[in-house]
Amino acid sequence: MDANDRSRGSGGVLRAIAIPVAVFVAGTGCIATTVALTAAPIPTVRVTAGEETPIVSPDEEDPDPSPEGSGTDPGPREPEEPATGREDAGSHTPSVPPESYTGASTTFGSLRILVDICYTDTTITDGMAMQSTAPSGMEYHIYRLLVTNQGDSPTVFDTWGTYALTTEGKEYLNDDEAEFTVAWDYFWDEINPDTTVTGYVVFTAPENTEFSEVWIGGTAPLTPN
Repeated sequence: MDANDRSRGSGGVLRAIAIPVAVFVAGTGCIATTVALTAAPIPTVRVTAGEETPIVSPDEEDPDPSPEGSGTDPGPREPEEPATGREDAGSHTPSVPPESYTGASTTFGSLRILVDICYTDTTITDGMAMQSTAPSGMEYHIYRLLVTNQGDSPTVFDTWGTYALTTEGKEYLNDDEAEFTVAWDYFWDEINPDTTVTGYVVFTAPENTEFSEVWIGGTAPLTPN
């Protein structure tokens, strides 16, 4: 056998071996391609009114649960102050000038009491010889009253126990000495049934004091109009 025959013989052997190997490699490649195609997600197409809308598979959904443009703010919000339609009840104290008591009335036992006039002054007088002056920085709150006996027997208008409350909650007793100054001539006179007389209740208080209520004898309230 010459050299060419030996070469042809060895080449045939190599071809015989190479063919099965190539077939095996090709088969392996086909299997790998099939597996890759099977694992890849296949998009689904939905046809709506002539257009195709791809549907995203669950594995490709946006991990952010808040959709853009939905108006949902994921961050914390500051608590809002409750709206109120009115001011605090204690923020303003209504003014009660002395004249607001003019015309106020109450019942004290058998006596009906009507405030004829109420005013303030630093002096008080009976119109004749008697006069008193309030201490510095103080003034008199003068209530001139019309007192009517509605009972069946004579009675006396006794102001003992009368007090007033200021708009700030302070209490002042009536000034019986100032009351005597202005009404000494009939201070303890009896009032006959169906008779009306003039009486006084006087308080001495710091200037610009305002009273929210007055209690005649501590039991009969006078409130401003």
